[in-house]
Parts: sequence; C-alpha cells; structure tokens
Amino acid sequence: MKASHIFWGILFIVLGGLALFANLFDFNFEWSTAWKFWPLVLVLIGLAIIVKNKTGKLIISGFAGLVLALSIFASISSSMNFFKCGLNFSFDDDPITSETARYTEEYSDSISTALFHLEAGAGNFKILSTTDKLLDVKTESHGVDYTLIRNDYDSTSNLTLKMESTKFRFGKKGNFNKVEIALNPNPVWNINFDIGAASIKVDLSPFKVKDIEIDMGAAALNLKLGEPVDETNLTIDAGASDIDIFIPENVGCEIISDVALSSTNYEGFIKIKSSLYRTPDFDTAEKKIYINVESGVSSIDVRKY
Repeated sequence: MKASHIFWGILFIVLGGLALFANLFDFNFEWSTAWKFWPLVLVLIGLAIIVKNKTGKLIISGFAGLVLALSIFASISSSMNFFKCGLNFSFDDDPITSETARYTEEYSDSISTALFHLEAGAGNFKILSTTDKLLDVKTESHGVDYTLIRNDYDSTSNLTLKMESTKFRFGKKGNFNKVEIALNPNPVWNINFDIGAASIKVDLSPFKVKDIEIDMGAAALNLKLGEPVDETNLTIDAGASDIDIFIPENVGCEIISDVALSSTNYEGFIKIKSSLYRTPDFDTAEKKIYINVESGVSSIDVRKY
C-alpha cells in the first residue's frame, strides 16, 4: 500500500468521524488551540520523504493524515463556533430577511467596575460609541440568536453576551452577523472577546479599561486604546489574523510577542531582547500599556497616534 493512500485515507476517515461525532454528541475540547499544530504536518511529510523504510513511511504518513484532520476540524469548529451554538444548514438562494435585536442594561452610579465578555463565532463586531446605559448592543443578522446575562456583586457588574444559535447558509446570498456595542464611560472596564472568524473594530479611547483579553481565530482586528487609567493590560491569542493596534503618543508601552511565522511592525519601539519591545519612555512614563501577543501566521502592526 502506498503512503499517499494511507495519508488521504486516514485524513478523510478521521475528519468524517469527528464531524459525525460532533453531530451526535455534545462534547468539549480546546479546538481553538489544537488547530495551531498544523505545521507539524509539514514536518511529518518531510520525514516521510526522507525515511526509506516502507513501514516507517506508512506510519508517518498515517500520523500526518491524523494531525491534518484534527487541525482542519479544529480550525472549522473554532471559526464557526460548533460547540458554542447550534448550527442549522440550508442550501437555498432565497433573499435573506434581516433580523435586528437590541440588548440593554441600565447604569447605576454604584457601579465602579464592569466586566464585559463576548462569546461568539463568525461576524462583524464593533465598539465605537458611548451610552448613558451600562451596555447597549444592537445586532443585525440572519439566523443568529444572542443572550445577555448580567450578574452584579457589590460595585461590580458582570455582563456576558453569548451567541446561542447559528443558521449557516450555503448559496449566493451568504450569511451575515453584525454587532454594534456601546459602553458607559464611567466604570473601569475589563473586556474579554472569545470569537472565531471575525472582523473587529474597537475604539476604547473614551473608556477606562484595565484588562483586555482577545481570543480569536482567523480575524481582522483594529483596536484603539486610550489612557484614562494608569495601567492597561492587553492579551491577544490569535490564529491567522491581521492585527492593527493604536496607542496614545504619551504612554509607555511594552510588547511581549510569541508570533511564530508572523510579520511585525512595532513603530517607535526598541527591541530589548528576543520577543520583548519597549517604547523609549517606558521607564519614566506615568501611564503604561502592556501588550502580550501570541499568534500563528499573522500581520501585527502597533503604532502611536
């Protein structure tokens, strides 16, 4: 039996088996990180070419097919949110009916800290405006449902916006999922995005933001940070993404990056050592931004404004 037959046979058997299992059972696994092991497939294929022993070639080829199947399934499930929402498939080209919804939570002067967590799959997500309410969310989509959960404790409000179901549609008209978010500028915010394939445009300059965590798959991120607090921490875990970050001119900034095959442009930064960059005024700056980026194949640009 040829090694190529083993490779393709294992690939399709495992990929089909995983898809079937996902349809029949509800199970959890960190697929969002598993897909990053796809470069191992190239290593294994290279070994299969070098190794002369036939049995060794078959074993290595089978393992390469297994790894690639897991990587493909992990990438799809992370981007399309297989395990965070129910998926329904349709194959028609009928005109899409736009469905709009609004989710709001009232603000109180007693709230000094707010946590906002967005859990979603593919879509277009924006934070570009302020509101007198604590949170104001507008959605425009086809076949996408969200739930907004709020829990208050003392002076802290915890808000979670979660995608619950998705109708995935094949055809000329495609899918869309647009979410516009407005935040109240008074509390100190901690923000967490856990999303798949997405376009993200976020202007946080009007807000007091302490911590930002963004876990995304294949995405385009445009993020503008402000300077209302003494210290802001930004953590990004991304797949194949285009990342643009803008920071205020008069703040000190440190970047720690583990970016594998990514291209980087840290304008105005000094390289301190491997994977560590700082602005010249970092030690003396009154306000500081700490950026930690972990990414696969991405383009990362950090500039001052």
